[in-house]
Formats: sequence, structure tokens, C-alpha cells
Amino acid sequence: MMKIFNDKGFWKKTFELALPVAIQNMLTSSFLLVDTLLVSRLGDVSLAAVGMAGQWSWLMTMIIFGICSATGVFVSQYWGVKDKNRIYQTMGIALALGLSVSMIFFAISFLNPGGVIHLFNKEQSVIDEGARYLKIVAFSYPAIAITNVLSVVLRSTEKVRLPMYISAITTVINIFLDYCMIFGKAGFSKMGIRGAALATLIAAWVGVFALILLSFIQRNILITRIKTVFTIPKEQITLFAKRAVPVILNETMWGTGTFIYTLIFSNMGYEYYASVTILKSIENIEYVFFIGLCNACAVMLGKSIGKGEIRRALNDSKRFLIIIPILAVIIGAIAIIIRVPLVNIFDMGDNISELTVKSAKQLIILYSLELPVRTLAFTFIVGIFRAAGDTLTAAKYDLGTLWLCSLPATLIAAYVLKLDFIVCYAIMFVFEDYIKVALCFIKYRKQTWIKPVTKEGKAALSRMKQ
Repeated sequence: MMKIFNDKGFWKKTFELALPVAIQNMLTSSFLLVDTLLVSRLGDVSLAAVGMAGQWSWLMTMIIFGICSATGVFVSQYWGVKDKNRIYQTMGIALALGLSVSMIFFAISFLNPGGVIHLFNKEQSVIDEGARYLKIVAFSYPAIAITNVLSVVLRSTEKVRLPMYISAITTVINIFLDYCMIFGKAGFSKMGIRGAALATLIAAWVGVFALILLSFIQRNILITRIKTVFTIPKEQITLFAKRAVPVILNETMWGTGTFIYTLIFSNMGYEYYASVTILKSIENIEYVFFIGLCNACAVMLGKSIGKGEIRRALNDSKRFLIIIPILAVIIGAIAIIIRVPLVNIFDMGDNISELTVKSAKQLIILYSLELPVRTLAFTFIVGIFRAAGDTLTAAKYDLGTLWLCSLPATLIAAYVLKLDFIVCYAIMFVFEDYIKVALCFIKYRKQTWIKPVTKEGKAALSRMKQ
């Protein structure tokens, strides 16, 4: 056990890749936390409405995340052999797909915002408030797509600091504008929930322009001729589609399944969903370290496999499978200990109901206890299987446990057995993550998940099998 961790190169590279991504996600999550805190001053209805609109935006983000995950598989392996032309071609495909998805969601959100919120809750006050927010924030969707694609290209080529700087810039701008526009400070008009949406919109586009400007100054991997990015050979599109479609379908179907969870819980009462909104803002803070570590895992495995260093990739994967659950136990324990003051900061103005506060505290305990298993599943699917090129297995396990196990169990618990809200939430976790981790362990031990896309990786794998 000690031998596997006596690798200074592993720790150095892990911290180099994981820390900036963790900080970037911490900044983003901090904004979401502050945003939720500020909106909570407007009351349960506004908090629930923003949470519901956020889940619609999150569905779009999950589809784009699927595109970016597939992009990362290719870019990290091409980076291992320094094939810049194919990196640019992959980036061009990802930008075209990401922008297409964002424009579909923009059109639906702008033309029928009330209809989107109506999916979550039937109370007119919630629908009206959510529609006001969604119609404005929809204009940020193309910016989200561009930022995500460009950031994954940078991270997959080991340039992780610039996305972190961009997150710092947009977070500061967003929090400042949130405070000013929601409550009418520093010369701004008091706009309430519309102010929160406008702040998000402005910050998102500032992030895009800042990312492009700083890339020009640095002359990093993103800077090349437009023709290079969008002149894509047919065989590259075919190869990308073969590996990427399972990932994109995975995240789309997984996001849709999670969207249905949101419909289930939001229709159990907007106060319950307000507690879910509080949990998600805290959950984002808890999860930032794992996103950073999983990104490091994916880049390191992808680069090693692309170069043909298969044994190195296997050893690194074992290290991450031990480190991540241990860290999850520690972070989960801390969250449980401080759950009361965490939730109370959302209720400083006495605008949140007692039911919302009580449910939020219960959800934090539940989520924190489940965190080690959930992060282990995340590491297997995103950090190992996808990075190694086995996107199909990742999709089967991710979607199978959600659609065939967890969703039916949660629906039965909520609408047939009519169990308590917290019990239904627990059933959702157990029927998805525990089954998924068991399947992943079996697959992992077989080592059939290593599927290189480079000539060097394929040759090394062939030699190892001989």
C-alpha cells in the first residue's frame, strides 16, 4: 500500500492539476452560495423559483458537460503525443455542438419561460417569479457553452490556471452585481429576482471576453486561425462521434433523469424544494475538491494512455480510488458537524420557513453520509473509464442505475408508497450509487476499459496483452 503512494511525481502532478480546478470550482460554488443567500432574503418563493430555473439551466450544462467530457478524452490523449492539429479539430467540433445545444435551450427559455417553471411547480407565484428570472438568464447560455469548451481544452493540455482566473473574475463581478441589482445599491435600481438574473448574464459574457483576451496575451493553445479550428476531416468527425456519442447521450440522459428527480421533489412542495436549493449550494462547496481530483485523474490517465504508458495509468487510477473516498469521509464529517450554522445563515432575515430549514439540515446529513460512495462512482465513470476511452461502459453504468433502478424506486416511494420527503431522497441515492459502484469495481478489475485513440497507446496496449 505504501509503495503505491511513494511517487513524488504523482503527487506533484496531482496538485498542479487538481488545485487550480478545485479553486476554480470553489469560486463558482462560492458564487452560487452567495447568490442563494442573497435570493433567500426575498423569501421561499423566490428561492424555490431560482432553484427551479437553475435546474433547467443545469440540464443544459449537463449536456454541454457531456460534450466537454468527450472533448477531454481526445484532447488529453492528443496532448500526450503533442498533436495540436487534432486538438484544434476536436475543439471546433465541441464548439459547434456546445453552441447548438445552448441556442436550443435559449429559444425555449426565452419564448416560454413560464412553461418551463410550470414543469416544476403549479403555484402561480412561483411560476411568475421563475419566469422573470429565466427569460433574462437565458441570454447567458451561449457564453456558458463557449467558456466550458475552451476551459476543458486548456485543462486537458495542463493549462489549468487561466480557467481558475476567469472564475475568480466572474465570481467577483457576479457577487458585486447581485448585491447591487437585487437590493438597489451603489446607484443601481432595486430589481429583486430580475437583478440576480441580469448579474449572472453580465458575468457570463465578461468571462468569455476575458478568457479570449488573456489567451491572446498568453498566446496559449486556444490561439490559432479560425480555419484551423473549423476545417475538420471527415474521419476525425467519425472518430469523435464514435467515442463522444455515448458520453453526450450519457450526460443528456443522466441530466434528464436528474431533471425528473427535480420534478418529483419540487412537486412535493416548494418549501421542500427550497431546502434542496440550499443543499445544492452547500453540496457544490463539498464537491469542489473531488471535481479537481477527478480532473487530475482524467488528464493524467488520458495523457499516459495516449503516450503508451499503460502501467503508469493503472497505478495512478489505483491511487485516486483510495485518496478520493478517504477525503470524502473527512469532508462529509465536517459538513455534518457544522450543518446547523450552515443552514442558519440562509435564515438570518427570518424569510425562510421552519420546514425548509429543518429539511435542509436533514439533507446535509444524508448527503454527507453518502458522499464517499457518490465520489467513488464519479471517479470511476468520469476520471477513469472515460479518460481511458471506454465511454460506452461509463454510459451503460451511469444510465442503467439511474433509469432502471433509482428513478423507478424514487417514483414508487413518492407517488405509490407516499413516503416522507427525506426517505425518498435517500432512496434516490442508494438505488443509484451503490449499485453503480459495485458494477464499476467488477469492470475495473478486468482492465478492459483501456481504449486508446492514439497509435502509441494502441501499440502499448497490444504489447501488454501479449
